[in-house]
Amino acid sequence: MAIDRALVMGGLEVAIPPGDTPAGTRVLAGIVAMAEQAVERFHRTAKQAGRPGASAVLSRLRGTGRGISFTRLVGELERAHPLTLDYPFEGSDRVGGAVWIAREILGNKSTTSVAKLCWDSRAMDLPMHVHDHSDRFIIVLKGRGFFHVTGESAETFTGTSVRSIPARERDVFLFTRGTVHTFSTDAEPMVLLSCQLPFLDFNDPRQYRLPRLRWTAKERPDSYRAGIACDPGWSVLAERPAASAVSLADVLTIGP
Repeated sequence: MAIDRALVMGGLEVAIPPGDTPAGTRVLAGIVAMAEQAVERFHRTAKQAGRPGASAVLSRLRGTGRGISFTRLVGELERAHPLTLDYPFEGSDRVGGAVWIAREILGNKSTTSVAKLCWDSRAMDLPMHVHDHSDRFIIVLKGRGFFHVTGESAETFTGTSVRSIPARERDVFLFTRGTVHTFSTDAEPMVLLSCQLPFLDFNDPRQYRLPRLRWTAKERPDSYRAGIACDPGWSVLAERPAASAVSLADVLTIGP
């Protein structure tokens, strides 16, 4: 999916359910619900548009009121359910990971997990790969890095059309199974929350697969024109339309 095309999916938010369970547990429930809703809606929208193949899209988390902090919410999750990171992750000594499994913590039938992935600075050795059996909904929690992606399949991957998109705090990447991709960091470290739908154990041989051609951010240059531009999707924050005018929100927003 080209970066200059906009797909608008409204109504996706981290809704923390009420209850007597620890706040961090309810934060996990909210993140899992948002990820599952986003992936289901994306598949439905892509099918309706006649584009059901592997795709990747980018969005960004934004608070809607004073005192709202996604980082603090995740801090509640980590206090309630601390993790110990395991290195290496998917073959990279500079990446560590651990996972919250929804069904074990929430006591439901969800097949989703949320992995915390910590990237050291200069983590540039994780090759392009593909997840054949699960979709990903990934939130950049801290730091800065790059998301590398291509529209080529793993079987036909030539490395000639890899795009490197800056990954910054609160960016959200959604990509479907079969999408050839990787992440890397430069001078800064980065922390990701990777919602995996469905979850496969990190040691499961079906977890990921490498194309025949090896591509890493360290070894290969990008092959497209770099630039800086506004995101194509704009949120309508306020307007004062004429009495007979159609609302911009009605024109620009695709609801749930």
